[in-house]
Amino acid sequence: MKNYQVEEKDFELLFSKFRRVEYAKGEIIIGADRLSDEIFLVESGLTRDYFWDTKGNEVTECFGVSGDLFASMFCYFKGEPAFLQYEAVTQMVLYSIRKDDLEELCRQNPAISNLFRTICIEELYCLERKCKIFGKDDALSRYISLIKVRPQIVKKVSLKHIASYLGITQQSLSRLRASIKNQ
Repeated sequence: MKNYQVEEKDFELLFSKFRRVEYAKGEIIIGADRLSDEIFLVESGLTRDYFWDTKGNEVTECFGVSGDLFASMFCYFKGEPAFLQYEAVTQMVLYSIRKDDLEELCRQNPAISNLFRTICIEELYCLERKCKIFGKDDALSRYISLIKVRPQIVKKVSLKHIASYLGITQQSLSRLRASIKNQ
């Protein structure tokens, strides 16, 4: 996990409530239109979350890498079925904690509560940053940003999923990659 200002005893308490789970490449972690009361921490591997547009095309919304936390916010905060589907892009090792366990820890331990609040705020920042990048930047700038921020995604994720994430066709992505190599 990232370098948060939490004492080791608090981390140990938090991680005592996590369980280790493994997913094979292509396996669904959280299904769209399903309920999930878990938050996941990525130890290794890559995940992606996506939805289907009105034409039935998969639209990749986000990727998760080692150290990232993810959950269906619809499920976690509202008890509604997930909108996004979460899939293991590679073989994955995750740690999961149930909402009730995390909420109880947050009530009992201010450090864990503050940690969870900080993580939620970081996630909101990442969402707003993505909105800024995708709202203002062209496809080349978005791709370069992805390379800088998450190079492991560019190396391990299919062009189809990367293109979907960037909001462009695979052909456009191939042209962008070629133009970068020729510079």
